[in-house]
Amino acid sequence: RLTRPIRPVLPVAAPSLALQAFLYFGKLWDVVFWLISFMVFCYKGYNLPYPSNAYEMEFTYLFMYLLIEPPRLFLGSQGNKSVRAGPLWASMLLAGFILFMHVYYIVAQTFVLRVDYWMNIISLVFLSAQFLLSGTQVLDFMRGA
Repeated sequence: RLTRPIRPVLPVAAPSLALQAFLYFGKLWDVVFWLISFMVFCYKGYNLPYPSNAYEMEFTYLFMYLLIEPPRLFLGSQGNKSVRAGPLWASMLLAGFILFMHVYYIVAQTFVLRVDYWMNIISLVFLSAQFLLSGTQVLDFMRGA
């Protein structure tokens, strides 16, 4: 009778359902955030006395957000689903730029309306949860590798 040697079972990291849920609902919130922000900027540009070039710069940040946020969410989702730390690290790096934009829109923007303030706070909650969950996933993936 042949017996096989027993191999120890190593813990394998698994994708995080919580991270995936925050990325999914964060993506939905980002669409709402961007559309409302666009409308608010149109309102502010028409009704408020901006100093020269300030309006253009702040409006440009909104389009930069549109260029950075979808790839960040995609990388986070793909890294989580494929159990790879690299895309999650990239997502966390891009989160720094998004953090800067939200903080700028709360603190340093020329005119901060209440709607600006609360929309950016909600976005920061999503961003923080995604960042923390991504960090724990990276640690789990590195331990399981």
